[in-house]
Amino acid sequence: MLTKATDDGLKKYCYIYRSMAYNGLANYKNSVADMNKAIALDPADLASYTDRGKAKAFAKDFNSARQDFLFILTKDTTGKQAQAAFYFLGKIAYQQNYFQQSVLYYDKYVALDSTDAEVYFNRGAAKDMLMDAAGSISDYTRAIHYKPNYMEAYANRGVAKINLLSKKGNVIPVKNQTIDACADLKRAKQLGDDTVDDMIFIHCTSK
Repeated sequence: MLTKATDDGLKKYCYIYRSMAYNGLANYKNSVADMNKAIALDPADLASYTDRGKAKAFAKDFNSARQDFLFILTKDTTGKQAQAAFYFLGKIAYQQNYFQQSVLYYDKYVALDSTDAEVYFNRGAAKDMLMDAAGSISDYTRAIHYKPNYMEAYANRGVAKINLLSKKGNVIPVKNQTIDACADLKRAKQLGDDTVDDMIFIHCTSK
């Protein structure tokens, strides 16, 4: 198709679709190369920068990926591509241990779309890393509101509730203090999360 295509618009979409195919095969180098060609044919298409940034992020080329998403924000600060940029900038910042920056990017995403369960979960995880247990609990609660069977959010909220008790001076909280946290941990277990077993044994099992 590419060798026969003469229209630039058709060529662009051929490169985009092939890039997506490479991305699905985890061949990120070729995916990025094809998105480079698509962008050369239509530099104004911000979605192509999003797709290229995603491929770079999957390849763990975080600094280059960040540049694509920051470029998008020079052109769009409220639309779908801006949302994608804030989302991936939040993820990249988290991967690079810039947790406060990650929270700030997710704040900007939430200002555009306040109903995304995954973004609340991701922001909660970043707040966990900042030892902001109360803030993370609030975000996990919102994530569960929008996705009621969010297993990971129940697990993380349960752990965060125990961490909050520990911050208040209860190194090992007693059972009557962990009832609420244990309800979350047990719900996560019910939904299929076996990683909470140790926490349930330590904090929720009668001795």
